[in-house]
Amino acid sequence: MGGGADRPGERFEGRGRRLRFLGRLGLVFGGGIRLLAAAVLALVVVLAGFLLANAWPAIVRFGPGFLSGTIWGDQPGGPFGAWPAIAGTLLTSALALLFAVPIGLGVALFASELAPRWLRAPLAYFVDLGAAIPSIVYGFWAIAVLVPFLGDTVEPGLSRLTHGRWPFAGPTTGGDLLAASVVLAIMIVPTIAALSREALRAVPRELREGALGVGANRWEATRLAVLGPAAPGIAGSIVLGLGRALGETIAVAMVFGGVYEAPTSLFSRGATIPSWLVTQFLNPLPGLDLNALYELATILLAVSIVLNVGARLLIRRLEAPRRSRRGARWRTAPTVVRVPAGTDSFAAPAWWPRIAERGRARRRWRAVVQGLVLALVVGAVLLAAYPLASLIETTAVHGGVAVVRPSFYTSTPPPSCGIGQTNCPLGGVGPEIEGTLVMLGLAALIAIPVGLLVGVYISEYRQSRLARATSLVTDVLVGVPTILLGVFVFAVVHTYDQTIEASAIAGAAALGLLMVPIVTRATEVALRTVPASVREGALALGFPRHRVTLRVVLGSCRPALVTGNLLAVMRAGGETAALLLTAGTSGLWMTSLTSQTGALSTFIWTAFESYSSPNYTTDAWGAALVLLLMMAVVSLAARLALRSPGGPGSV
Repeated sequence: MGGGADRPGERFEGRGRRLRFLGRLGLVFGGGIRLLAAAVLALVVVLAGFLLANAWPAIVRFGPGFLSGTIWGDQPGGPFGAWPAIAGTLLTSALALLFAVPIGLGVALFASELAPRWLRAPLAYFVDLGAAIPSIVYGFWAIAVLVPFLGDTVEPGLSRLTHGRWPFAGPTTGGDLLAASVVLAIMIVPTIAALSREALRAVPRELREGALGVGANRWEATRLAVLGPAAPGIAGSIVLGLGRALGETIAVAMVFGGVYEAPTSLFSRGATIPSWLVTQFLNPLPGLDLNALYELATILLAVSIVLNVGARLLIRRLEAPRRSRRGARWRTAPTVVRVPAGTDSFAAPAWWPRIAERGRARRRWRAVVQGLVLALVVGAVLLAAYPLASLIETTAVHGGVAVVRPSFYTSTPPPSCGIGQTNCPLGGVGPEIEGTLVMLGLAALIAIPVGLLVGVYISEYRQSRLARATSLVTDVLVGVPTILLGVFVFAVVHTYDQTIEASAIAGAAALGLLMVPIVTRATEVALRTVPASVREGALALGFPRHRVTLRVVLGSCRPALVTGNLLAVMRAGGETAALLLTAGTSGLWMTSLTSQTGALSTFIWTAFESYSSPNYTTDAWGAALVLLLMMAVVSLAARLALRSPGGPGSV
């Protein structure tokens, strides 16, 4: 009897110990994710600190004149000036936006508002695939297709228009400011289109139906009821497109780099800050030469931070409640026609035919305007789709010869056989596939858990100052040019041991830094799709907060989390610039994690450097096709994951 009487007390004591253990576990979990958030917050400070410390000797030596100088190291020790690279960066980015914004917005309007429903999903997948294609593939296609087309067809015609004077002055080579701007525009159109499309789709359906209900046609409903609320997202997409254009490295280096001169016309050759960094860092000289490169990287980081912070403030301002004058037009009271006293109310007044004719003319004009808008957006879709279709076709035609050979996936790259040779032995990309998988695996092993936990902290503790600051820093890191991540890792490694060459570990570190903010942002967005009632219901049952987050909230948006991780891996899998500086371009099998290693993307760059060797070129097209297939499969898997039961839309 006595033993039985003690059992309820023992059970109560056991439950108390379990609750105390869960409470301590919750404190550890909360402290751990706060520590990770603080580490991400400190990453930007450390990155800027390393670049600034390495740039300081050049800053002291050259002063403000570095920004306006036009010469880069005619002799060791200087002088050095950044103006040609700054001018090239600003001009290519501005022209790329000029080309890309109308096309991107036209694609977004068609995909979201005007396209038939059966066409919207395939078009969205096609656009998203364009945003995922690695820049090295764009650059390789531009060298083979775009540059010859511009140099042989477009530029001679433009030159004749001005008789060889500005802005079409100079030799029509195709590898110039115009080519760099066009390839940048092709690359950022999918980004602008995809993000603008999502901003348009986020506008409540009731606004469209209200405009249609008072007589507006489809285009008028879009213009008056949709574009206003979607303006913050559209502005954000344009700014992100500008950020990608400013930081693009490899494609610009392939079609525009090599001449350090400020462009004077659209046919001028030159360089941008990222393209000059990657070409010069591959064979850096000690002393002020290297310090000047770090100062150039610091300028690019400052521009990137200002641009991303400014975009965040702009979006907040646009999201503030405001009254749209155009929108108010649809909220006015209907006009009441008063029939004069003493007239037959059933007989039409004498002025009624004129009013009716004006109404019919206005309806015809509205139909003409809608047809014109539809033609323009369809034209934008065709302009955006043609380069992407050409890229896919060119890669498949030239790379199909390589990828159908089983030995392509297990052999080492072929030896260069020189110019004009036809019977060159083909090789493979086995070491490059190995290096890509090893570095991606190491990067994902660290980046995915860290990004996931930091995203949880930002979403679940969003009221804290640390969470808000970390969210802002994450946006900045997403927009930081990847060449700067490579320069940062390069600086860290050489600070501690200047004899260390590129290695797989350094490459994995650069890819990890690239993936962390992407996983963080994807996690934050996914968690915010979970209704607050799900959290509140679980907390009401007595579950600790950390268990609610880990078991209930994360489980409710698992497909979106998988999609975010896949997109981060896909983005890192096609990275080139950072790996050139950190991992190298070895074509040999790995012997250790501290040795140089190649990747699929860096192999294409190596083939570009020896473009005259046909066997290398064929294998490079095969590597590009493998990358395209990887991106297509991952993108399709991400879409299927979001459509699966239990996704965000089904919570």
